Amino acid sequence: MLLTLTPLADAGVVALPPDLVWLKADGSRAGTGYGVRGDFAVSVSAADGPGGLEAKNPLQTAVIALLFTDVRVEGYEIDAGRAGDQRGWPGDGFDIDTAAGEQPLGSKLWLLRRMDLNDQTAMWAQAEAKRALAPLKAQGLCVKIEATATPDFANDTLWLAIALYGRDGAQVYASKFDLVWKLATGGA
Repeated sequence: MLLTLTPLADAGVVALPPDLVWLKADGSRAGTGYGVRGDFAVSVSAADGPGGLEAKNPLQTAVIALLFTDVRVEGYEIDAGRAGDQRGWPGDGFDIDTAAGEQPLGSKLWLLRRMDLNDQTAMWAQAEAKRALAPLKAQGLCVKIEATATPDFANDTLWLAIALYGRDGAQVYASKFDLVWKLATGGA
């Protein structure tokens, strides 16, 4: 599966994927990376995007979708107590053209809530974020991906900073995501 921009020849426009944004618990927009859930951004005018949804930042939307879509994992990657939950989008089982270089989209960051918060987990998160974002590089949307995970033990949080760079070396995207352990494990 590929993320693409589809030209609408009849209208002479490009239809972008609808924007994903982070929302606070009360449903209002959160700052970049500081929300508790993602959702589509509703447009306030027809100029913002077709179908009533904003379509202004496809790169941000692609990053959020790739990092926070739960990709299917193998059984050995899950602890014995939860071996049945392998997640993943059902379409990945039949709509992947590996000959064309396609792969299932998403990340294994969802497994983090089952891990202890430590430096090794941070290193794993960095590597997984880079792997999940690799399709952006393969499609030429960036040439360099940086992921830095920093554990904040006092607040039970893992901060994941993502930066993407274009061909000219300029940063084309930067955001910091907060992966919370307390909420993931049912704590206060």
